[in-house]
Amino acid sequence: MKIETTQVTKLLISDLMGEPYKLDPVTVIVEDHEPGRGRLTLEFAGESWSAWWGAMSGRTVAQFVCDSGADYVIGCIASQVRESRFSGDALHALAKRSVIARRLGQSDYWEYGDRLEKHEAAELWSELDELQSVEGDQACWRHSDLLTRLFGEEWWHMASTATEPNPAYHYLQRLVAAVQAGLLKAGLAQPKKGRTPA
Repeated sequence: MKIETTQVTKLLISDLMGEPYKLDPVTVIVEDHEPGRGRLTLEFAGESWSAWWGAMSGRTVAQFVCDSGADYVIGCIASQVRESRFSGDALHALAKRSVIARRLGQSDYWEYGDRLEKHEAAELWSELDELQSVEGDQACWRHSDLLTRLFGEEWWHMASTATEPNPAYHYLQRLVAAVQAGLLKAGLAQPKKGRTPA
C-alpha cells in the first residue's frame, strides 16, 4: 500500500447570477499531485465534472486551466457534450430548403437529384412535417424513404448537418469561464496578456 499527500485547494465561487455567467455558486476543487500533474473537479447544481492531466509542462492545474481555452477544458471534463446537437426542426427546415431549391432547379449546392416538377414538390412538401418530430439522428432511419427522396441514396450526410446550438455546451462554456475567472481572482494563476480577472 502506498499513501501520498497531495495539495488540494477548494474554492466556492458565488455571486454569479449576473452577466456574463448567470450561474448558481460553483465549487472548484484543484488537486496538484506534483508539478505538471493534477485534477480539476467542478461541482454545480447537483452535477460534477472532473478531468485529470498528467502533462501540463510544470504548471499547476489552476495555471493550466486558465491558460487553456474553454472548448479544450469542456472536451476534457465533458467529452460527450458537443457544441451542436441534432434537431428535428433543423431537419425540417433543411428539407424545405431542399424542396424549394430542387423545384427551382438549384441543385448545384446539394447532390440530391433532379429538378422537381410542381406536383412532385407539392407531394414532398406535404410529407415534411413528420420530420419535425425526429428526436435524434438515429431516428432518421424510420424516415429513410422520405429522406432518400429529398437528399438521395446517401441522405445521412445531409441529415447529419441538421443541427442547432446545444444549450448544455453553452452552459458549460459559462461555467468554465466563471471557474477561470475565479481561479485568477483567487490568485492561483496569472492572467494571460491582456486578460484581467473578473
